Amino acid sequence: MKLKNTYLEIPEDDIFLNDRLKRKKSVDNLGGLLEKVSSPLVFSVNAPWGAGKTTFMRMLHSSLAISEAKSIYFSAWETDFAVDPLLAFIGEMNAGLSIYIDGDREKSKAWAKAKAAGTHLMRRSIPVGVKLATAGLLDMDKIIEDETSKLTEALAKDVIDAYSKNKQAISIFKENVAKVLKGEDGALGRMYIFVDELDRCRPTYAIELLERIKHLLDIEGLVFILALDKQQLAHSVRAVYGADFDAVGYLKRFIDVEFTLPSADTNSFVDDLLAKFELDKYFASRKAGDTIHDKDSLLGMLRTVTHRMSLRNIEQLVAKVKLVSLAVKVNQYFYPEFVIFLLVVKEKYNDIYMEFSQEKSNGADLTTLLVEVIPGDELLWTRQYLAGVIISGKMRAARSWSEDRIKALKEIYNSPQATEHQKNDAGRILDVVDQTTKMGRGVPLQQILERIDMLSDFEFN
Repeated sequence: MKLKNTYLEIPEDDIFLNDRLKRKKSVDNLGGLLEKVSSPLVFSVNAPWGAGKTTFMRMLHSSLAISEAKSIYFSAWETDFAVDPLLAFIGEMNAGLSIYIDGDREKSKAWAKAKAAGTHLMRRSIPVGVKLATAGLLDMDKIIEDETSKLTEALAKDVIDAYSKNKQAISIFKENVAKVLKGEDGALGRMYIFVDELDRCRPTYAIELLERIKHLLDIEGLVFILALDKQQLAHSVRAVYGADFDAVGYLKRFIDVEFTLPSADTNSFVDDLLAKFELDKYFASRKAGDTIHDKDSLLGMLRTVTHRMSLRNIEQLVAKVKLVSLAVKVNQYFYPEFVIFLLVVKEKYNDIYMEFSQEKSNGADLTTLLVEVIPGDELLWTRQYLAGVIISGKMRAARSWSEDRIKALKEIYNSPQATEHQKNDAGRILDVVDQTTKMGRGVPLQQILERIDMLSDFEFN
């Protein structure tokens, strides 16, 4: 049973084979730009969380690698367990550079020196910081004047020595990385370093990573590409430095050029998810009566409600549909449009959902959300269908409300003052009510709600 979408496979011989979001044009354009820009440069790929930045970065990384450019991929989120972000970063550089310097004695020697300098920079300031913090907690009234003078002198010497050594280490690191990047003809080469998923890290880790590598960002020959949700990362900056801190200005210190990831083609993404979650197989087995149309109804509704969602939220919605499907027998009608509508309402308008799910409550408030969740004149029929299902579903527990709604709709349909549009609207809703209640069948509302409420026992991350 598949409930999680996996990373998109990017074959080396055809990196766009599984490009369901139609990103090829953006990858080609940006890749061509990166090959021509001067270095050093820090480039950001900006998009909200769950918008497909990782897939885009991996395709861009692969496209540069195919063109024989030196390219290293670093996932910040996968390394935020590390005590020191610089340790993780240099470790990833070490792994990535190994294929480029293998067998080259001079470059291997230069990188060894760079690593040694980088190691010196790791947490060198901690002992000084601890001493300073401890000094602030000491009861100075109990320390004789001579001892205080010695302590102050020692601390000042530690601070000055640490500053000098760090400055020297940064210079050595830069000098030796430049040697590693040189081509066989002695000309300066280029390396692309992708830093992905900064917005998924712990706020302190994300900020510390940027600050720890900021001195490495201006090495000639290096082009950094950072994937981030600028708004979310700004929140992380404020969480560290305070609500009034100029987070946007702070981030501009690190980034030279910003690229906003274009909106994705969510229809192709939805189609792909149905296959990956094996829902297409599930619906292919439903061939009894009206159930044969369930897949088309599901696909149409998913395309309707997901065009304003992030890719991550779409994935979670389809996973929930998958779970609901496990509780629906092959010969039972799925009510796909209604199920998806309720899932969206529960996520975005939980108070209204909870009120509607009470047995004796009516469907008035839920009906008002139809235009909000399913906007647009071209989706009028979907709204009419759902309005009819809501009335039919409440026919037992809130019969008086359902009967009043049916009476009002009939009055509109038969009124000489009503417009043709109003009559058609009322007539279609009444048709749905009639179809779903004929032969005493009705909409099994409580059963549908129980399937959806079952999802509360699961956590979707």
